[in-house]
Amino acid sequence: MAEIVSAKPYKWPCCGELRADNTALIIIDMQVDFCCEGGYVHTMGYDVSGTCKPIEPIKKMLKLCRSVGIKVIHTREGHRPELSDLPANKQWRSAQIGAPIGGKGPNGRILTRGSPGWEIIPELAPIDGEIIIDKPGKGCFYATDLQLVLHTCGIRNIVLAGVTTDVCVHTTMRDANDRGYECLLLSDCTAATDPANHAAACNMVLMQGGVFGAVATSSDFISAASAQLHVPMLANGHAKPSSAVATVIAKPYDYPLPLDKTAVVMVDFQKDFMLKGGFGDALGNDLAQLQECVPGAQALLKAARAAHLPIVHTLEAHKPDLSDLHPCKLTRGNPKEGMRIGDKGAMGRILIRDEPGNGIVDELAPLPGEKLLHKPGKGAFYNTELEAWLQAHGITHLLFAGVTTEVCVQTSMREANDRGYECLLVSDATGSYFPEFKAAAIAMIVAQGGIVGWAADSAAVAAAIEAASK
Repeated sequence: MAEIVSAKPYKWPCCGELRADNTALIIIDMQVDFCCEGGYVHTMGYDVSGTCKPIEPIKKMLKLCRSVGIKVIHTREGHRPELSDLPANKQWRSAQIGAPIGGKGPNGRILTRGSPGWEIIPELAPIDGEIIIDKPGKGCFYATDLQLVLHTCGIRNIVLAGVTTDVCVHTTMRDANDRGYECLLLSDCTAATDPANHAAACNMVLMQGGVFGAVATSSDFISAASAQLHVPMLANGHAKPSSAVATVIAKPYDYPLPLDKTAVVMVDFQKDFMLKGGFGDALGNDLAQLQECVPGAQALLKAARAAHLPIVHTLEAHKPDLSDLHPCKLTRGNPKEGMRIGDKGAMGRILIRDEPGNGIVDELAPLPGEKLLHKPGKGAFYNTELEAWLQAHGITHLLFAGVTTEVCVQTSMREANDRGYECLLVSDATGSYFPEFKAAAIAMIVAQGGIVGWAADSAAVAAAIEAASK
């Protein structure tokens, strides 16, 4: 196992999986405004020699990361020229300390995108291929695409450098920790305007056995990484897969399915939609249309369980007090009295958590250990922990089944596609009250070379999983 043995309070990363292909160095806000005379920090009255201390250690880290293939990400704090992304309280505070954001300074407009002070210092300038994240806040995740970048690149380990330790670096580390990333703070590659705050920020990481991650020096990292890091490569230069990859005969072309990175998402197979006396029945829908997809969904579950794939079951459901129900969703369509969400129906309150009608049909009921996810919207990602759960399990590929094809299933699949997941709809394991809508949804998904994803039937999926499992 590759790891930084000298990191504190534990050997980092905790899983021992330090690889070039799953690790990123994030260099935070090493900008002219923070590190040079005439910039934001200097204008506030601070000595910039403190924020310049990490420059040389970071240069050494850059040399290592570039040589072994660790992803390098640079961030810049700054606001749009018209300041439309600048909160009023942040603007007010900056004015009180004599460095109003957007105001004219020696290095152009303070913390404003496009100004000289906003640029990264020349000593640490990004090279071609390195990612730059422009952020309006202290944390690097807020109002940026950093999460998407990390997910797309398969990053699990984050090494943090930059300024200031107690503000932007620590905010980013806390955000990353809550998102399930394994974080390492390099103490000599970070700095603060107050050395005491830098020391305190480093010590906070060490509490409770590493509450936010671990701390090490750049020398610790460089020494260990130089000796241990490698990426298994194939002759064509691509990373070697870590497990069996199934090939599903699908539309618009074959779907590659790595078993150790794949999960099944079973969308809303709940009694309220599928059984007599439920919400769908009360609206006058033909329940037989949904029942047709049950055998295909059973076949998918059987194959996935035999291969020990993670399985997520979703339920469209609201809290009993309806605090997570938008008024427009409650009243849309002018439903009759007794047919609105939360009203008492034949199987309990309609679309309310833990009511009888909100359970999954017996034929497709979850087994112990399978994830049950309540969602207040049509999509499975909106206001749920699904993305965090998938990332914690290292999932990159999703097999979708459920009802209805054109509403909750398609919405969830589109959300997943935009987040970088490779998605396949199991066509006979999904259903709609309106067959023409199901056909149209599948056509939309596979159009333009699979603009949303792939489609295949459960037999093709099961055969591929079984073949790859041998």
